[in-house]
Amino acid sequence: MQHTSTISPPATRSSGVVAWFRTWSHTTAVWLCVSLIGVVAIFYAADWTKRDVIIDDVAGYYDYLPSAFITHDLGDPQYLAELHGQTRPDREKTYGQLHLPNGRIVFRYPIGMAILYSPWFAIAHGYELAKNQDALGLSANYQKMLQLGCFVYAMLGLWLLGRELRRYFPDTTAGLALLGIGLATNFFCYATYESPMTHGCLFLLNVLLLICTRRWYANGSWRNSAALGMTLGMMALVRPSEMMMVLVPALWGLTSWAAVRERGQWLARHLGQVLLVGLCMGLVGSIQLLFWRIVGGYWVLDTYPGENFNFKDSHLLDGLFSIRKGWLFYTPIMALALLGIFFVRRYVRPALLPLLVVVPLVVYVTFCWWDWGYGGSFSARPLISLYPLLSLALASCFQRVVGVSGLRWILGLLLLVLALHNLKQTHQYYLGLINCCEENWENYKKYFFDLEWPNP
Repeated sequence: MQHTSTISPPATRSSGVVAWFRTWSHTTAVWLCVSLIGVVAIFYAADWTKRDVIIDDVAGYYDYLPSAFITHDLGDPQYLAELHGQTRPDREKTYGQLHLPNGRIVFRYPIGMAILYSPWFAIAHGYELAKNQDALGLSANYQKMLQLGCFVYAMLGLWLLGRELRRYFPDTTAGLALLGIGLATNFFCYATYESPMTHGCLFLLNVLLLICTRRWYANGSWRNSAALGMTLGMMALVRPSEMMMVLVPALWGLTSWAAVRERGQWLARHLGQVLLVGLCMGLVGSIQLLFWRIVGGYWVLDTYPGENFNFKDSHLLDGLFSIRKGWLFYTPIMALALLGIFFVRRYVRPALLPLLVVVPLVVYVTFCWWDWGYGGSFSARPLISLYPLLSLALASCFQRVVGVSGLRWILGLLLLVLALHNLKQTHQYYLGLINCCEENWENYKKYFFDLEWPNP
């Protein structure tokens, strides 16, 4: 009897690569996809070649560093102003400077972003010195490193958020939610084209806030309490209004009156750690006060004179729905996140009260600011800080839908459409097809399908 043997063909390198990709989680694959698209967007724009990174608000955040370490003119940054004038003569060279009654000058913007910029500034400065190049703080290398460094912060926040979502949801649902946040919201704009703005960094800090909150209540360690306090302090140092987010750890897990009583007992048992949270938050926040005192001569300053909140005249409807900057108009996927709050109790019960209290509060306060459109911006950029918390609601909405077989493909198609629509609008915003300040229906309809300026 003749026997035949079947010899399996040798595994090819391509099949090995495919097998390796299959070992990845959905969240990892989504994160890599968002990161690659982000890198393409950043290098497509290459704003550092036009000296278009360290301008306007970013210059205000950044000026602490060259003034302290290069021009050495803190308190009277006239030489720094001249450098700005030489680099971008079309921009106001003293933008962000606040003249005090005692003759001193401080920067109106908080110091927090300068601290976050500092590692990337140091790398660029070291490179410039090593190459005997223009180490004055505003050359293309500084601008490139600043934009790429803040992109790293944003992508780190997205990575950590994916890991956190997987604690509560299946990998597929977590990946879908991460895709929604990463590509279908204005987070993408402020992680790439405008990464040196505060919002990508605050996104990372708010993800860390969720992680520190969960760990503190789970373990009650001194290390976690210190991390929680420093995170809150850093958030306030970047943008003082972020202090509203202290309500997230304060309300986390309060799902019943019994839980409230248990929380009071828990806090009493861990009083030392509670005090440590406050101490760390205060120490980090005091950096700004010390700077004002040493450089400006005052402990407390109003760095936004004449600009304030008007709580009796909120532009809530404009901020949510208007063609100018409407959050839900330009970022409609967040409507699904708001809907998902109704399902959070089933999947992430500890987050329910923070969502019910913090989201309405932050949204309302945001649109009470005198300039509710927040200057040149895409959608409602201050609300990006809410996205880590809202991602729990978005994932809850997706998990509810994924459980219904007939709706899975509809959800996938909807998510794809929303992501592509957001990427298109973000590109249009970058090009100026969507006006950064005063968008209107006529302009929006005129350029709706355009991806570049039409020929005259």
